[in-house]
Amino acid sequence: MINIRKASCVDSRIISQLLHKKYSFQSPEEAEGIFLTECQNNHFRIVEDGEKVIGLISWRIQGILNHGVIELARLAVDPDILDPKYVKEMLFDVMVAEADYYYKKYGFKLRKIYSLIHEDNRVVKDFFIDKGMEQEAVLRDHYRRGQDELVFSMFLA
Repeated sequence: MINIRKASCVDSRIISQLLHKKYSFQSPEEAEGIFLTECQNNHFRIVEDGEKVIGLISWRIQGILNHGVIELARLAVDPDILDPKYVKEMLFDVMVAEADYYYKKYGFKLRKIYSLIHEDNRVVKDFFIDKGMEQEAVLRDHYRRGQDELVFSMFLA
């Protein structure tokens, strides 16, 4: 059965498997360490199928609350599942609703979402475009020499 829930630092072991599979971490242990660092400041939602994490999304506030800006920090879906695009859609919609609620709770408005992706990540680039995000910039050699990052963003009504 598919379940979406908030993730916490105690989920590090089960989340590390997906992070290791989807990102360039050397081992599940390295992925777990990164998650333990990120879970301190990011809002994570995970999708589970039984005991297995098949998708995750995280976001964090950028600037101060009255700026109304969040960064979509991580979006990972297990490519071996039946419909990865459906899980991405679900996670993205949950993230927007959660962030919007968070801002309203403090009397502010979520107005912009942005994310960085590797230039060669065609699947996520197409997904962002489908969701209404636009490419704003190219960050040359941003994390590694020869690997550009694309800045995608979307203003909310």
